[in-house]
Amino acid sequence: MNSFKTIIPVPYYELNNHREASPVAVLNYLEETAIRHSDTVGCGIDRLQKDNKGWVLTRWSVKIEKYPSRNETAVIETWPSSFHRFYATREFRITGAGESLLGRATSLWVFLDLNRKRPVRIPDFIQNAYGANPDRMIDDDFSDIPELDKPEGSLSFRVRLSDIDSNDHVNNTRYVEWMLEAAPLCLHRDFRLSTMEIAYKKETGYGSSVLSEYATAESSEAGETLLHRILDSDTGAELVRARTVWLPRS
Repeated sequence: MNSFKTIIPVPYYELNNHREASPVAVLNYLEETAIRHSDTVGCGIDRLQKDNKGWVLTRWSVKIEKYPSRNETAVIETWPSSFHRFYATREFRITGAGESLLGRATSLWVFLDLNRKRPVRIPDFIQNAYGANPDRMIDDDFSDIPELDKPEGSLSFRVRLSDIDSNDHVNNTRYVEWMLEAAPLCLHRDFRLSTMEIAYKKETGYGSSVLSEYATAESSEAGETLLHRILDSDTGAELVRARTVWLPRS
């Protein structure tokens, strides 16, 4: 398999109240692995920015079987599964001790001209540097996530300097933090977040005000499914749309 592996220890400060790496921490592990892979093949952020190009994440589909705990190490394996004009899909496998499967993910990225803010065709040298393996960790066609119509709860946030990444945009995991912060406390306490489907619609920047909303889509003894959206409070523009599945903790 044409893939890249890295080992990431789980530090104390990334644990939640269940003494596990938080969902946002796991997403950070995946993003860090993708960045390390790009650096290894000579297509890292610095190289691309010389040509005013870069990758922008547009979709996540993540399934977690078990979150790693303190003093564990997460082994992240990643590979591109396809390149299509200006889009690429990237897969992730997360394993723990004894190569036990902790989670898996697939993602969709767009290759962007950073000056014009427009998608451009992925150059051949990039495709050749990575190679592609068609194996998918989640067979997701990234169809539309249902729209949230009637929110049951919401929280407002203001974009801080610490939310801004190296591209001068809000980092993608910050939206996930805002999304999960609005979810009911009982879910965080009594349930495990097992599935995240996230669609990034529009970017925002420093000083903006955002509104994170949620509504219950399904509820049963087997678990809870929520719909989420994050809006720009000033313009009403939809920034993020998501769906999460929460399973009861045993």
